Amino acid sequence: MTKLYWTQAQEDWRLWDEFLQENPRGIYLQTQAWLESYRAYGFSPELLLAKDSDGIILGGLGLVLAGMGPLKILVAPYGPIINEGHDNLAEEIIAEFKTKAKAKGAFMAQLSLPAAYSKDQAESQHLLSYKLTEALFSKVKKGLIFKYVAGIIGFRAVHLFPGEADAYEKVRANYKAATRRDVNKSGRMGNELYLPSSEAEIKEAYELIELNAVNQGYSVRTWNDFGPTLISLINKKQCFIACCKNEESLKGALIIFDVGKKLHYIMGATLREKKDLMVGHYLQDQVIQMAVQKGYDFYDISIGGSEGVVRFKEGFGGELIKITEPRYWVLKPLQFAIFQKLLPWAKKNKSKVAKLLSKFK
Repeated sequence: MTKLYWTQAQEDWRLWDEFLQENPRGIYLQTQAWLESYRAYGFSPELLLAKDSDGIILGGLGLVLAGMGPLKILVAPYGPIINEGHDNLAEEIIAEFKTKAKAKGAFMAQLSLPAAYSKDQAESQHLLSYKLTEALFSKVKKGLIFKYVAGIIGFRAVHLFPGEADAYEKVRANYKAATRRDVNKSGRMGNELYLPSSEAEIKEAYELIELNAVNQGYSVRTWNDFGPTLISLINKKQCFIACCKNEESLKGALIIFDVGKKLHYIMGATLREKKDLMVGHYLQDQVIQMAVQKGYDFYDISIGGSEGVVRFKEGFGGELIKITEPRYWVLKPLQFAIFQKLLPWAKKNKSKVAKLLSKFK
């Protein structure tokens, strides 16, 4: 017999994190530390677990209640996460998700199901079946309406040939020739890999990422907002920062998540200097080697970025694995209409919105 229940108990969160760590379907977007990070904006995390009669977790869903006053949204950035062989739990978990949204007074519920994008896509142990999407979402609206709780649209999976003695050589064979050349060159530049562990080292690495964001004209969460979360994730070994030093000076940093038997790259930065040390090539190749050593199926070098960034990622090979589009339920049409009217202003004033929401935490 399966029991579904909502919980905020720290022991349940700990068990959920362990479940995510060991389950190929697990992902960093569902970890306690990641969901708790949204408290900086006044949002609150929720956890729904499905356990068998022995108290073993079979699946669950972590989510965030966002907004304030009459404008509340319940968001699941990625889920549910369910043990292979128990996909029948998805319908029950999603029904409970919608019930929770109504009980919390939300005008909308939004969920990104980790299922294959199309019936033609190969089945993966890391995703739910596309058939589940057809069964559960035939009449549900498609689209990512609320973008302030981060999700993903899929993976750029660099396949790692687990269990094969020459796995890394096979991975390198899939690099484009120019990328392979630049990786080789980066190894002769005197670059050194290190993984920061102290708060000061972690902060130094993140400050480089913040600086890069300013210089390149995009936004990242501030150290004050995200620093405690990053430290917590690293302490729990759910995340690490791969850093490159050259002549004792920090030259680059990548934030890498290690959850669900795969590594995920989410953001990074390299110093732009007159002499090109090929730091980006060096760091990505080093992370790929670490993933190979762990025996993982693939490394998610991530989807998206500028044209140049995408071209850089494509150099390492990889297969695009898309997940099905997010779905949403409109529970209160009037509030939903008001929200849609406010959305263009909110998109143009993201920092003001973040500051406003943070005052209600």
